[in-house]
Amino acid sequence: MRTALCSALLACAATLLIAGCHAPAQPAGPSEIALHVPDYDEFFDASLSLLRRYDFPPDRVDRTRGLIMSHPTTSGQFFEWWRVDSRGSYQVAESSLHTMRRIVTVNIEPATVNTGTPSGTGVPPAEPVPAIADAGDLYRIRVQVDKSRYTAPERQVTTTSGILVMYSGNVPTVEGERGPQSRFAAWVPLGRDPLLEQFLLERLAKATPEVALAP
Repeated sequence: MRTALCSALLACAATLLIAGCHAPAQPAGPSEIALHVPDYDEFFDASLSLLRRYDFPPDRVDRTRGLIMSHPTTSGQFFEWWRVDSRGSYQVAESSLHTMRRIVTVNIEPATVNTGTPSGTGVPPAEPVPAIADAGDLYRIRVQVDKSRYTAPERQVTTTSGILVMYSGNVPTVEGERGPQSRFAAWVPLGRDPLLEQFLLERLAKATPEVALAP
């Protein structure tokens, strides 16, 4: 079983190298779209359901501010074909070779329209006003996905029997420190995941039948 798993991981890594895949570039700005949302509460509930469907249960929900933040979710590996969080061959291989996790944050905010006088008339423009009152319930939907990798120091395993207790606090790390693994473990931030951000935006644009993309 262990040999088969190692072989599968090596094959996954080899596929990554052969294909010449690379990490997706970090986005220059926010991932967002403008939507006409006739029923805000219905859309907000549909957004919660969509995140749960993709294994991102909510951790923090503020309906008034239009904020949804998911629990950290361990990313799917190559054999979890039903998962959608690892987009592209590079990220599938990355999640298969390392323990990765992702946190999704969704902001649903009223957009703004400029009701001022066109430039060139000499009259200063008015302040932008909420579009919900003047532009048919126009909202700006922003999605951010933060990705991180789990890391922990190696343990000193000097005997065959030591493998059975390699995660015990009694087994020192390679630096000679003793203690539970959680004491030395950490999550290393790796930036955003633009591929998953775009995927979720596309799904949110179809969250309810009444929602429509703004021109």
